[in-house]
Amino acid sequence: MKELLELVKKNNFTLGIVGIGRVGLPLGLMFASKGVKVIGMDSNSEHIRKILSGNAPFKDKGMENYLGNPNFHPTDNTIDGAKKSDVLILTIGTPMADHMRLDYSQLYGALADILKVSLSGKMIIMRSTAAPKTLENVIKPHIEKNTGLLAGKDFGLAVCPERIIEGKAFEELQTLPEIIGGIDATSSQITAEVFKKINPNKKIIITTPAAAELAKLFTNVYRYVNFALGNEFGLISEEYGEDAHEIIRILNEDYPRGGVRAPGMAGGPCLSKDGYYLTHNMLYPDFILTAWRLNESIPAYIVGRMKKLLESKGKKLHECKVAVLGLAFKRGSDDMRYSPSMRLIEILKGENAEVSVHDPHIESTEELGKAVENADAIIVATNHAEFEQIHRTIAKMKKHKQGCVFVDCWGMFDRNEIISHEFDYLRFGSGKK
Repeated sequence: MKELLELVKKNNFTLGIVGIGRVGLPLGLMFASKGVKVIGMDSNSEHIRKILSGNAPFKDKGMENYLGNPNFHPTDNTIDGAKKSDVLILTIGTPMADHMRLDYSQLYGALADILKVSLSGKMIIMRSTAAPKTLENVIKPHIEKNTGLLAGKDFGLAVCPERIIEGKAFEELQTLPEIIGGIDATSSQITAEVFKKINPNKKIIITTPAAAELAKLFTNVYRYVNFALGNEFGLISEEYGEDAHEIIRILNEDYPRGGVRAPGMAGGPCLSKDGYYLTHNMLYPDFILTAWRLNESIPAYIVGRMKKLLESKGKKLHECKVAVLGLAFKRGSDDMRYSPSMRLIEILKGENAEVSVHDPHIESTEELGKAVENADAIIVATNHAEFEQIHRTIAKMKKHKQGCVFVDCWGMFDRNEIISHEFDYLRFGSGKK
């Protein structure tokens, strides 16, 4: 391992990225841009084909400037890629399975391929989100059992969690500190030297593997709980006939201890499941789970409010067409994983409503005119920048039904202007009529 450390310092090594999706691909391209020889491995052959043809398989700001780098070699042959790599970074998906259980099937699948080559003298870095103690209680014993090698002696092993915000990977990879938890001091040192290839001045924080895993989860759950609090403020404001968006705006204005989140549907692969990774073994109640339940309930709550408004107009939801604008889980993204919009659509279809979907970032959705044609209700479910004037565009089209209900999930629109276009306006977080 000392020999590998010197090779990394001299940039005389090959880096393998196992899983080149939304985390792994930007990471691999960034390393390649810094002169590191990178092999990007993924089982998705179509994904590889797109990259080889110079096309980004998903959106990430600035990616087009990094594609085509001769230092980056994508392949769907993980075994061959692992064999040629000196350092392996795992950026494998770790989704939730059915019945709210952790799903490590993709991780075990990747390890199965890696274990077909000799890991002696190699460094393995876990960058995927995982439950605390995954490196020490899952990955380490699994590798040692199947190879007869010892972590920290025969191969290096460390956690270095990814903390970038989706869509800004190429910006944040160069600036964010790296939290590293190695199985031993040499593993931590090798990992630190690897990530310094991105930026020699990058701040490196060394800790234990479990602490590094917890730091990633705490980061995401802290944000998620704050989103839930904003949503609860929205529900409370509705009870008092007030508007939480207006209240939160004025309380934050020029106040040094502001920063209160406004209501809005929260979700995505980094937020929805991470709280469960922290608390899945706990037998006592916790407010992380409460926050998760609150955030998960918002799509159903919004549909319920809209349904009541439609009924007050003599319409039944199962007889209505509802246009959902925004399928991605966040502004400016094309990522649908754990999207609250998907949950919203499931609920609408469960009510037997006719549902159409438009998202300017997702090609498989309908174009706007077709989506809103004959719509009884329009729900702006994702706060895309492209939607900020969408009410004016829809009003000019005049394709929706008279008295169409316009549902604003994010407080994006001016109430009086929406009403002036002859919509019935419903804003989540506001009880104003």
